[in-house]
Amino acid sequence: MKNNNTIDMLTDIIALINSEDYDATIPNLAETCNVPIEFVRKCILRLIQNSILSSCINGEDPTSPDPDYSFMDEYLENKDRISAGILKGHYDHILWTIDLKVLDHNESQLLSLTALQYSAIEELDESKNSFKYGAIYETKNNIRKVEKNERKNQDLIQVAIDSRTAISFNYKTKGGKIESHTGFPVNIATNVIENWIYFELANETSIYRLDRITGSVKSVNSDESFPKLKDNPNKKFMWGASFNENESEKPVHVKLVISDKRQNLIHKIKNDIRHRKGICSFTKRGDFYYYEDDIIGIGEFRRWLRSYGSSIQVIEPSYIRKSITEKAYETLSYYQESEKWKDL
Repeated sequence: MKNNNTIDMLTDIIALINSEDYDATIPNLAETCNVPIEFVRKCILRLIQNSILSSCINGEDPTSPDPDYSFMDEYLENKDRISAGILKGHYDHILWTIDLKVLDHNESQLLSLTALQYSAIEELDESKNSFKYGAIYETKNNIRKVEKNERKNQDLIQVAIDSRTAISFNYKTKGGKIESHTGFPVNIATNVIENWIYFELANETSIYRLDRITGSVKSVNSDESFPKLKDNPNKKFMWGASFNENESEKPVHVKLVISDKRQNLIHKIKNDIRHRKGICSFTKRGDFYYYEDDIIGIGEFRRWLRSYGSSIQVIEPSYIRKSITEKAYETLSYYQESEKWKDL
């Protein structure tokens, strides 16, 4: 395999390991990246031998009775034996994790490039390899990281919405007070720019932020029937946290083409739209992926689009496509004008 392809694959593997929603075992990585499992074993070995990444990569053994098991502790005790074991497949069951936040500024500054910044750098003909850390921007372009307990509670709330059952939870207010709430959840959505997850209960005006829940959401066995809701047929089309949009606003049909086919990016898009099932379409036709949806809250939707830079192309609506094209030409003109400044 060529060196550039190896670098591409390493950065894709790092991105998958860094994802909270992916079980990063060696067999899973090989299947997702469509490469031989022997190659992934060599990649993992290269990562743990890297002088920088060795400080933030680790492995969990789901079969170990020791809750404090650490792969890196075992590796550092006998590097030669463990290295040989990785190549032989003895550690294929390990769940790999990586915490890039432990890197200092000099080591991690390129890891925080957004899709737009990375595309701009590529247009400046910078060395491809010097900016390859940009391949994992997908997990770095949000202001905050959604924790595992939030994802768990998000799924529990979605199950309750689908089954029309009640939940109870403890909620920390802005003032720090802990309140107990019980009700029927009817909507949950993510502001994918700031990465806050919001939900609401039936016939309540309050909107709850998922990260303020203390502990776990619990299902409530109650004889109380699901309440009659004020009819708002447009609510299912609302994007992000746009619960309070003008009720007279009509959904806007959007159609996108995802031309960047890297599996870690496709995985992130699927995760972003996971709770729009039933109203959106995400399919692969030929060489590209296509996403269609009907949106209320187009402002938040456009901010989500910008976070993917040139990886996504807008087909509909035409006015958004025109706006993006005009801004791209404007940006290009600035770069062309900057040729006059390079000797300053």
